[in-house]
Amino acid sequence: MKTSCSKRLNNIYKKLRFEKVGALLVTSNCNIEYLTGYPSRDSMLLASAKANCYFTDSRYTQEAAAALKGIAKIIDIKGRLFPGIKEYCNQLQIKSVGFEKNYTTYGQYESLVNEFQNEIRLKAVAGLIENERIIKTETEISLIRDALAITGNALKSITKELKAGKTELEISGIIEQFIRFHGAESSSFNIIVASGSNASYPHHITSSSKIKANQPLLIDLGSRYKGYNCDLTRVFFLGKITPLVRKVYKIVLEAQELAIKKVRPGISIKEIDQAARQHIANNGYGGFFGHSLGHGVGLEVHEAPNITANNKIRLQPGMVFTIEPGIYLPGKFGIRIEDMVVVTKKGCEVLSGSIDK
Repeated sequence: MKTSCSKRLNNIYKKLRFEKVGALLVTSNCNIEYLTGYPSRDSMLLASAKANCYFTDSRYTQEAAAALKGIAKIIDIKGRLFPGIKEYCNQLQIKSVGFEKNYTTYGQYESLVNEFQNEIRLKAVAGLIENERIIKTETEISLIRDALAITGNALKSITKELKAGKTELEISGIIEQFIRFHGAESSSFNIIVASGSNASYPHHITSSSKIKANQPLLIDLGSRYKGYNCDLTRVFFLGKITPLVRKVYKIVLEAQELAIKKVRPGISIKEIDQAARQHIANNGYGGFFGHSLGHGVGLEVHEAPNITANNKIRLQPGMVFTIEPGIYLPGKFGIRIEDMVVVTKKGCEVLSGSIDK
């Protein structure tokens, strides 16, 4: 782990030279974890080729000291975070500091400005670490596979619990328990269990609504395993499947298959989105698919690359993301099918391909 962390930090040091700053103040927990391998909480990392300093408090100092040995110096802020950052910048003779403009709060920025005055220059930067995270290593992909294995087994286990009269919250609770009992740290996000017309809300808040027979049941879930997440959606049917539900499900499944066939190195992301979106539109449901086709998954459940209609970025091997077309009919039902893929040298692999649809 320390070898990979050293490589990642060295890549950031090179970017700092390009940005013409002496250090980067990292406030995103996920970005700190990516650089150090340590699941950061309520702390900041000052990354510099001269030295790395991890600013935290007494809740984490002992744990962090063991985890970050040889990677960063642990600074107990003792209630003086920003003065402490300035003090170590002065010690290291750092005259300019980049900060993560997408993660640093305005309050934190104001505190930095007030503390640094005109002695240390601040520069807003974005994407220095996130762009590194887009391409996953084999180790990262393996951890995502493990997270998906737990999630797939959770879905298989839940099928016997899907009975009319049970509430969405009950089903969600059973899944959450299974995920944790089988090695995951937690679910990746609040599990969505949406029955009947509730599934017409793409991000329905799981409720006390009771599952009814002869209605589709949408379950969107994921597991977090050793820091890495997964994301998966399946639709279940209790009792009879109406012709309309069957028709919509078929369209969504075909849209997903068309998009997956497009995934390969060099193709622009917008072409993947277009493949699915056009198929849904051609079948008369274009107005009922409003969200993006997918998103990257890794240390965060939603990260780059975003699979959208206007994203011109071209795919590279190692990118991991979801493909999740959907059709949502207000007051009736919603169908979404979500799988995770990794771009390979010649095409792609559906990481969740073994999980029944």
